[in-house]
Amino acid sequence: MAPVRVISVTSGKGGVGKSHLAVNVATLCARAGQRVLIFDADGGLSNVDVLLGVRPARHVGDLLDGAALDSVLHQVSAGLWLLAGAPGERRLAHLDDGARLALRCAWDALASRFDVVVVDVGAGVGDDVLFFTSAGQTALLVVTDEPTSLGDALVLLQALRQKTPVREVDVVVNCVRTERSAQVVFARLQQSAATCALRLRFTSNIPDDQNVRRAAMAGRALVDLAPTSPASRAFERLTHALLSSPARRPSGGPWLSEGQLALAQGS
Repeated sequence: MAPVRVISVTSGKGGVGKSHLAVNVATLCARAGQRVLIFDADGGLSNVDVLLGVRPARHVGDLLDGAALDSVLHQVSAGLWLLAGAPGERRLAHLDDGARLALRCAWDALASRFDVVVVDVGAGVGDDVLFFTSAGQTALLVVTDEPTSLGDALVLLQALRQKTPVREVDVVVNCVRTERSAQVVFARLQQSAATCALRLRFTSNIPDDQNVRRAAMAGRALVDLAPTSPASRAFERLTHALLSSPARRPSGGPWLSEGQLALAQGS
């Protein structure tokens, strides 16, 4: 069995389009024939269910309370399932040993059911953000050209380097007009993070697109609502790059079981 591909989508600052990116990448992975789970791990402001236009009966809080895994997974469409977050769920924002154990116990079952898990991580540098960002093989950092976004991203990178096994981070520059503008933003981030001893990769840029707001209002993934829009095309390129890249060894993060780690490291 091939190891599950875990993509953790994170940001230092909220409001940079992280959840939109997670929703659209997950939707496109499912469209490509993958069995996909999107996990809303934002303990403070979870909204993936809103962006997908669904109302799951149960959420991750129920899982932490001991609910069966099948009862908390909501099928959104063919090939795509959601493990919904719970706004204000403090146990997710401040993971204690019991919550971590519950998540680890669920992981083996999740890893056997899905080809791809997209984790929408909360913004900031809390323990939960570091926990979920280090959950798998790909840490995808979303930034914009705003100084606050880049400054908060730098703080997150420093925390990842100091407190987690993550050593490689893929960067997506969102809401820019041209790829050249995105490259400039990435260069600024890379220069600021030079002392972090992390390998940063410019992975993609997503153009500013008014259709993103339309998709949010409609409760649909942008790639479904406006598949030919500039941002949709960019999401397609990003997803293709993620799925076609060789599977990386996991960072040693908290979710993968010993069996999954051994399998991935031997691949």
